[in-house]
Order: sequence, then structure tokens, then C-alpha cells
Amino acid sequence: MNTTAHRSSTPRAVALPLARRAIAIMLAAAASSLLTVAVAQAAAPADTSTLVREGNRYYAQGDCALAQYFFQEALKRDDDSAEALVGKGRSLLCQNAYSAAVDALRNAIEVDDAYVPGYVHLALAYQEQFVFDPASYGGRLSDALEVLQRAENLSPNDPTVQNTKGIVLYQAGNLDQARTTLERATELAAAAEMSERERSTIQVNLGRAYRELGQLELAQQAFRRGVVLDPSSATAHNNLGNVMYRLGDCSGAEFELSQAVSLAPNSLSAVSSLAIAMFECGDVAGSIPRFEQALQLDGAVFVPAVFTYLARAYVDQGRLDDAVRRAQQGALLPPESAEAHYHLGTVYDARRAPGDVEAARRAFERALELDSEYGPAREALTNLR
Repeated sequence: MNTTAHRSSTPRAVALPLARRAIAIMLAAAASSLLTVAVAQAAAPADTSTLVREGNRYYAQGDCALAQYFFQEALKRDDDSAEALVGKGRSLLCQNAYSAAVDALRNAIEVDDAYVPGYVHLALAYQEQFVFDPASYGGRLSDALEVLQRAENLSPNDPTVQNTKGIVLYQAGNLDQARTTLERATELAAAAEMSERERSTIQVNLGRAYRELGQLELAQQAFRRGVVLDPSSATAHNNLGNVMYRLGDCSGAEFELSQAVSLAPNSLSAVSSLAIAMFECGDVAGSIPRFEQALQLDGAVFVPAVFTYLARAYVDQGRLDDAVRRAQQGALLPPESAEAHYHLGTVYDARRAPGDVEAARRAFERALELDSEYGPAREALTNLR
């Protein structure tokens, strides 16, 4: 395989998802995208390599629609360009056009079956399909592993192949295999031509595998290496802060999570994690602005715990009406949980407005309907007067 010829589109290390996305279709700024594409059409360069380079540049900037345009222009000049097909597939994938992305990436392998990035990104597309709709695409993780085996046969010492394989194994719940594979990826990455950011991403992936296995000290070490390799990575700081919190290091956790929020103020994961750490570590008043910030971010409705935590913080500060409102939201948002209904009951019990005792009783009973073994709700129901 001629690795030099394809170096410009060697896949970057890809991060594991923090959690399954509750929604995959993102709203696009259609008018703006059409305008930028129109401008690009007026000044599109002629040669394939330049078009691919421009596509990669816009992809790195997050403008997937414009990146797709440049890759498609490249394919008009050379429809057998595996690099352009992979670029098109990646840009479609980041627009959640899963089937079209899979088709483009399969085409890349057909035109050049020795082009390893084609296999890597096809495996990632399969994994994304599974995350988006596991009921319809339940076999996609197996498909991804089969594709990666072909890539591994071509390039057994490629850290991006091992990293991607580790991601898929992690997603499939094969944590021991994921850990072993990601450990190998980090070893290979140390000697490979990779950026520090890519090495950082692999360390973060390894840290997540350690964390899920309960090996928190090893996870902390991996996440810290991720931060050292790429201090600008909000993801690395966020994960390090989370595991430090779980290890009982409140000051360290709050520092790292604050760094993550500074780097990515629109990250729901970072903001909510910082708020929860502050709350649980005793700074309840200080957590309130962070929880309120989190509720303004995209996706907050898919994290009911943020509403419930904010309700508890409001109770601590005597804002009982606000607490009831947020606790109601936390209890009603799917998926329902015994814990959310329990906390709703405690908020009603704290306020004690007319009808609140019966409302608290109903909330505790609902918590026990959801989980008959949930002790705090049973105890609260017994003590309710």
C-alpha cells in the first residue's frame, strides 16, 4: 500500500461518544450553507488534490455541507478518487445522512481496496448508524468489526485502526477487549506520525474503557496524559474532572471541569458535570448558576437529572416554588426514574403548600411503581405526615 500517496486523508483519532445521543438529526442553517456553496462554485479550483484539500479544510472547520461540495467537485474530475469518496462519506456522516455516507465509503473501498481510511471511516459510519437507531441497525457493530479486520489485515500496526476497533468494542460492551485494543493503539501512536491532538484522543478513549471497568486510577492517568498532550481538549479536561470527582478529589475535579467549561462553554456535558460536582462537593449556591446555564444548552431536555439537581439546589436556598417547577420537569421528562419522582416528592414535602402533602405522596408512590426496591421513596412515604 502506498501510504505516502494517501497521507493527507489518514483518518484522525476519533473519540468515543460520552452517551448515546437521544436525538441525531441536527437543525441546519440551510440558507447560509446554500450561500457559501454558491460562493465556492464561483471560485472552485480545478485540480482534484486541491479540491480534496479544501474539502478537508472545511470539514475540520465543521462546515460539512461546504466540505461535501468540494469533495463532490473533486469526484467530477476523478470519480475513482478514494480520498474524495472518503471525504464525501465523512461530510455526509456529520450531517447525519447515514445511508448516503455508507454508500460513499463503500465506493471508496471498491475503487481502492488497499486504502485503509476507507475501512476505518466505514466502520465509524456503521457505529454511528447503530447509535442512531439500534433497533434497526442492531448488526452494525458486527459489520464494523468485520470491516476493521480487513483494515487490520492491510495495516496491523496502524493506531487509527486499533483506536477505531477499540471504540466499536467499547460500544458493543466488550470492555476488556476494548481496553486491550486501546492500550495497543496508544503504544502504536507513540511511534506513529500523528498529531498530539490525535494521541490525546486515543488516551481519552483508553481512559473511558478503564473507567467503565472501574479502574479509576488508571483512567485518571490516561485522561491526564490526554490533557498533557492536548491542553485545549475540553473532552480530556471533562473526563479527567469526572474521574477525579469519583475518586473524591473535589478541588481537582472542579478545576478540571472549570477548564472544560472555559474551553467549551456550550458543552452540556461539561457544564452539567461542573454543576453536579459543585453541588455534591458542598458549593450548592455556586452550583445554581451552572445548572441554570446547562438548562439553556441544546439537549438539556434529554438530561432530566439536571432539572432534578437544580430543584434540590433551589430547596437548599429556600426557592421552593422554583424548586417545584424544576422538579416537576425532571420527573416528567423521559426516561422516568424513581429517583426523579422521589426528589419531586421531597420538594413538595419541603414546600407544604395546600395539596403538597398529597402531591408528595403520589410522587413517592410513583417512584415505587418504577422501582419497588427504591428505599428512600419507601422511607419517605412511611414518614409522610
